[in-house]
Amino acid sequence: MSELGLPGAITESLAKWGNLGVSKNTWSSYRTAETMLKKCQKDTGVNMEPPLTRERVLVYIDWLASTRGLKSATIKTYLSGLRQMHIVRGMEPPEFRTGLARLVLKGIQNADGIAARSNKWAGRLPMTKNAMLLFKQLICNSLYDEQDKRLFWAMATIAFAGAFRIHEILAQAESTFDPDFTLLGADLTVSRTDGHTTLHVRLKCPKESRAAAAVVVDIYQNDSQICPVRAFQKWAKYARHAPDRPAFRLTNGTPLTGARMNKVMKELLGPYTDRKVGFFATHSFRIGIASMLGQAGFEDQDIMATGRWSSRVFERYIKLDRTRRQLVQHKVNQM
Repeated sequence: MSELGLPGAITESLAKWGNLGVSKNTWSSYRTAETMLKKCQKDTGVNMEPPLTRERVLVYIDWLASTRGLKSATIKTYLSGLRQMHIVRGMEPPEFRTGLARLVLKGIQNADGIAARSNKWAGRLPMTKNAMLLFKQLICNSLYDEQDKRLFWAMATIAFAGAFRIHEILAQAESTFDPDFTLLGADLTVSRTDGHTTLHVRLKCPKESRAAAAVVVDIYQNDSQICPVRAFQKWAKYARHAPDRPAFRLTNGTPLTGARMNKVMKELLGPYTDRKVGFFATHSFRIGIASMLGQAGFEDQDIMATGRWSSRVFERYIKLDRTRRQLVQHKVNQM
């Protein structure tokens, strides 16, 4: 911004808006893309100083795939990072997706698919009802503090029932949190109607929302062995509720993070998982509900609504009423 010659106050304001245009994690991946560019120049001997030409972009793509062994999805992210690098430096970005570049990227994607099928590698495995019950038993038999055991199980059932992206409900760091983005105690409310209890989770900035308005996701009581409402109530009975603190915290007051939950899942479920096939992680809850609904014969729009997925096929999010979502939850737990 400083190179544009604009007044200082306007430069600072524009920089602030520009920084907010991309998430923190995305900025991090973009910086990695630039670091990779320097390594590519060192390995290949090709000058990679921006602005890049189309030919240099192709060299970069080939180096990422052949030398670094990266998958097509990661390469595409890095290309987006290089485009952003040009914009930030006030340069006109080159055409990254030329016909030849698209053909090469498609070939890399096909090679990734062939390798995955040959190795039978599933990556993150979906959490099924049986996997959930196993996880519950493993938590009960673990050496964790009793309150933390209740927390881990409540977290697992809520993530599964709501098909949440894990950092929609868990803090990203143990030492700091941003109240404008982190789920706080005040964002969890409970209501009771016709003998059934519902947990309301208020997401302040859901990924799929194009508006600034928050979205409330309802988690319904189902009285099954993996009932999220009952698990939440058992944990909340002993946990210290703080409206202005992260909603889910360990016994010592430290926020439960996605990384910590992944560590717990790896520790407990790892010995029962064939790593050659795949592994369980926090995203397994989200893909698990999609897999189960698909197997149960639910229509695409039902699955999308339950998990709040977006698709190129649909111009906007198709939202079902809460009664329909409650029926979906009951059917899942009757499988």
